[in-house]
Amino acid sequence: MPAENRTEIEPFEKMERRTAAAYVQAQLQKRIESGAFRPEERLPSEAELASSFGVSRPVVREALMSLQALGYTESQTGRGTFVVSDRISGALIFGRYTPAQIQEVRCALEVPVVQLAAVKRTEQDIGVLASLLGRIAETSDPDRRNQLDMDFHVAIANASGNPLFVMLIEEMRGILEDYTKELTKAPHRRGEARTEHAEIYQAIVRRDPAAAGQAMARHLEAGEAVFGGGASALSRVAAPDGSPA
Repeated sequence: MPAENRTEIEPFEKMERRTAAAYVQAQLQKRIESGAFRPEERLPSEAELASSFGVSRPVVREALMSLQALGYTESQTGRGTFVVSDRISGALIFGRYTPAQIQEVRCALEVPVVQLAAVKRTEQDIGVLASLLGRIAETSDPDRRNQLDMDFHVAIANASGNPLFVMLIEEMRGILEDYTKELTKAPHRRGEARTEHAEIYQAIVRRDPAAAGQAMARHLEAGEAVFGGGASALSRVAAPDGSPA
């Protein structure tokens, strides 16, 4: 028989700069990966988790849906949510590349690219980026949304004025579209990504490379959190003068 949920829940870490659902998901995911919640063990109930985190039950429910989408848990009607794996689903390996490897490359490439775009962008570039953000918000087709998401990142590379950056990101397009598709299975990521894209766009509009780099790093870090990433993308961001941000 699966182990029953514990009557006491250890204190969770202080909330970071992310949505409540993302925070709850990240904390539970960390506990599962560390072995605090073991395979076949039932998680605390929605009510218990809501009380422990100080959030509403719909927030907890959204976090649990994300964990299930990533292959950590499964919901059993009338019984609760059970841990089924202490690691991310094997299906989330993109070709030969892990989510962590993809994130490392994206951080090394896309943060300096967006900083350069904030310096070199033209009014035409701003128009293209604004149009893409509008089209992303309007579409309800997940596949089309992922394509437009990738178009947004390519447009940032184009705004940098360096065609080699465009080529490098285009070369990764297939992998990144698959990666983004998996990311958006976590319900909270859809709304978060729109906000993060808007922050990146506004920094480019203001010609603020430091803010653009920080906004892109937060965007990438949010993906790391969904996939159980370790080191913060923000800690790897360099300021425009080359010093750590």
